[in-house]
Amino acid sequence: MKLKMPDKGQWAFIIVVMALATWYAATVLVYFYNHYSIKYIFKRYDSGVLSKILLQGTWGTELHNTALLALLTGLAVSMVVPAFVIYTLNQKKQSLFGDAKFASDRDIKKSEQVVLYHPKKDGGTGGKSPSLLDKIDVAKLLEKKEFDKKVAKRGVLIGKYKGKYLWYLADDFISLGAGTRAGKGAAIGIPNLLTWQDSIIILDPKQECMKITSKVREMLLGQKVYLLDPFNKKTDGFNPFYYIDLEDDSGSKDLLKLVEILFPSYGQEDAGSHFNNQAGLYFQGLTKLLYFFINYKPEWLKKYNIKPVFCIASVVDLYGAINTEEVLGVKENFLSTNMTDNMRYHLEDAFVKIKKYSEKDDKDKSNTDSSFTKKMSLFYLPSVRACTSFNSFDLRQLRREKISIYVGINADDLSLSYDFLNLFFNYVIEITLRENPDFDSTLTHTCLMLMDEFPAIGRMEAIKRGSGYIAGFNLRLLTIYQNISQLREIYGLEGAKTLMSGHPCRIIYAVSEQDDANEVSEKLGYITTKSKGESKSRSRTSTKSESENEAKRALVLPQELGTLQFREEFIILKGENPIKCEKALYFNDAFFMDKLLLVSPKLTQKVMVMNKKKTVDGVIGVDGLSYPSKVGMLSLGELESDRIIALNSSHHSPF
Repeated sequence: MKLKMPDKGQWAFIIVVMALATWYAATVLVYFYNHYSIKYIFKRYDSGVLSKILLQGTWGTELHNTALLALLTGLAVSMVVPAFVIYTLNQKKQSLFGDAKFASDRDIKKSEQVVLYHPKKDGGTGGKSPSLLDKIDVAKLLEKKEFDKKVAKRGVLIGKYKGKYLWYLADDFISLGAGTRAGKGAAIGIPNLLTWQDSIIILDPKQECMKITSKVREMLLGQKVYLLDPFNKKTDGFNPFYYIDLEDDSGSKDLLKLVEILFPSYGQEDAGSHFNNQAGLYFQGLTKLLYFFINYKPEWLKKYNIKPVFCIASVVDLYGAINTEEVLGVKENFLSTNMTDNMRYHLEDAFVKIKKYSEKDDKDKSNTDSSFTKKMSLFYLPSVRACTSFNSFDLRQLRREKISIYVGINADDLSLSYDFLNLFFNYVIEITLRENPDFDSTLTHTCLMLMDEFPAIGRMEAIKRGSGYIAGFNLRLLTIYQNISQLREIYGLEGAKTLMSGHPCRIIYAVSEQDDANEVSEKLGYITTKSKGESKSRSRTSTKSESENEAKRALVLPQELGTLQFREEFIILKGENPIKCEKALYFNDAFFMDKLLLVSPKLTQKVMVMNKKKTVDGVIGVDGLSYPSKVGMLSLGELESDRIIALNSSHHSPF
């Protein structure tokens, strides 16, 4: 246990008391050391005798030495004062029901998880117009000495306390419980996208975060910026098969992990789990056969009218076109092909799995087909086929380079996107866990996964099971949900508890659900309140008695959680007092808005007009300005990355 020590004010008081105690103890002890009796001291005591001996006496004499000895003894006696204070500070007052409290300034300052810091404003542009931004050393502008680089690199912005920002530095996961229109994008998503300097992946349902921050991340933070939206042509590509090489020794294992994501055995009824497993086995067989066709027998692709692209869509096409009897009939011919040992193993395994499928009775085959087509239904959509047929980024480079990926699926497509989102985010974790930064010095960056509408992703078994070790791979998670019941519906009661226990930092906005309010109130803790009672007797000799009662009260009542102001939030930390603070809203805050001004000349000019300023220096690095609304900023069209604006998947996809 860490010893609680006095603060500066308490130390000043201790020193004064020690000085007085030392002096007065020494003035008494000097009499004893010179063999005077207690009776004599009471009669003739003179508090000034010690100073007379020290100032007027001769150094080295016995009398002078006894005075020095008295001072040293007095100093030793005065050490009782700090010892008593430290002992008192570390005494825990026993309370009947609890003594929960919100973190004080001192608690936050001593916290091992959060740091309270407000970097100085990024500053002006040296009198240069933002249109000349390409001539400005932006890296130096954003990494001034005043800005704590540890905070900038590792800190996740979680709130604002007394005008300063709260940054969470621990590697643990963070969760945010917030209903609709609670400001989670304005207080968590956008602020972190404007400040987080390493790689980031964000689920951005409305593409709002991308439209506001992508240019800042590209130009100011030096990031490679991507947009993933499988339901539109304006998208980058993500091909899971890009990370699977069946010629490699790890190919079989990598394919098996992908199949477990696509056809999970968890969270299913017994029959559903069985047929999911059977569909997964058949998918493996078709994938291995497709790989063989592409690399050794391309004429068979032409025969089945399948494009020579190793991707899920091609497996789906092969599923619909294959004549299993025909393929099984040329098994020996295929196996006689000159190929690597690994490829031969996979081809033989493909024949085994395809044969097992073809030998099923009609009922089993129908159930297997049903599971297969249900899980692969997305890959019949042209836009999804196109998006997953090529690769724009390499997930293995997330911790080697600075990469920003906006998973910007529109809200009206979220109902269709379950399987795609589940595949993508599970696969990010799977790819990340392949390489341990403890053994690879090139993995110098951390990747933050900011998952808004987390329940829309579906069951993330990797997060539920791996929260204890995923952070050790330089992967940090910030999960956002509306209420706990969403998580219970997906993970079950105990599964939701396990999931939430893996998020030691919890950000709480106003709570509307009663169950959530009760749970959060209990998590914040209880205090013991005291009340005095008075009773009188009506006998001839009237008596009056008083009593003191203790009662239990929540630090924050459930109903109080539902009436939090829009700007208010609570932060619950493991092993530390909760923090009552404000949201770090980006709008009308110069620290955040300056970054947007630096990449948008039109926005800068508009702010200058609104605030009647004549120069750029009058609006950059200046507090208290007025800014356009979000709609007004977006209408200018200068905050979105130029690369993303020009995206068109048809330029890259063979489908």
